[in-house]
Amino acid sequence: MIRWDAPGPYVVAFTTREGGVSTGEFASLNLGSRNDDPERIAENRRLACERLGLDHERLAVNRQRHTARAVRARPGGRGEIADSLWTDEPGLPLLALAADCVPIAIARASGGPALAVVHAGWRGLARGVVEASAASLGGDEIAAIVGPSIGPCCYQVGAEVSERFDPDLTREGRLDLWTAAERALSRAGVTSVERLDLCTRCHPEQFFSHRYSGPQHGAQGVIGAVAG
Repeated sequence: MIRWDAPGPYVVAFTTREGGVSTGEFASLNLGSRNDDPERIAENRRLACERLGLDHERLAVNRQRHTARAVRARPGGRGEIADSLWTDEPGLPLLALAADCVPIAIARASGGPALAVVHAGWRGLARGVVEASAASLGGDEIAAIVGPSIGPCCYQVGAEVSERFDPDLTREGRLDLWTAAERALSRAGVTSVERLDLCTRCHPEQFFSHRYSGPQHGAQGVIGAVAG
């Protein structure tokens, strides 16, 4: 896991594909691919939460559909269509999944603690999921981190995608999602943005990647909670 030293009472980490119980294309810490054994996914989520000292039975996960929706998490919540979860409740774990899209954590850095985890593909970024996530938290000071995703080295897109973003973000047909996310966060009033700049396609031994593996793959994610 790659932990974020967030500015406040938070527990936040980006998972890798290592340390779980899934096998084959889903080996091994698959947190969400639909074609894997559901019992193995549940055990992987339990293991990930356990390593962070979080209660897996309270873990909240959305049905991600590249929306701009940010919803308040419910303990153990499943199935709501949205691509961002937020909470100010201590000890309530949140999970956003990704396998080339950008996982993002956003935390209120002043005032009462509140945290959001975000799944941001190009559609979600274009539709405003980052702005909706930051608005859900409020506050004068907000910090964020952009996690592992497909990088500008590998993300080949067509004109119908690149035209949705600033012209300088696409070079030789490759879109820079990391900078697109950073700019969206800045526009949303986030005062501090960190980036990991780890390409999921370049590191298949460490991360799941749709562009590397094709449709049969697992998913890593960002797990976070306000410390209890």
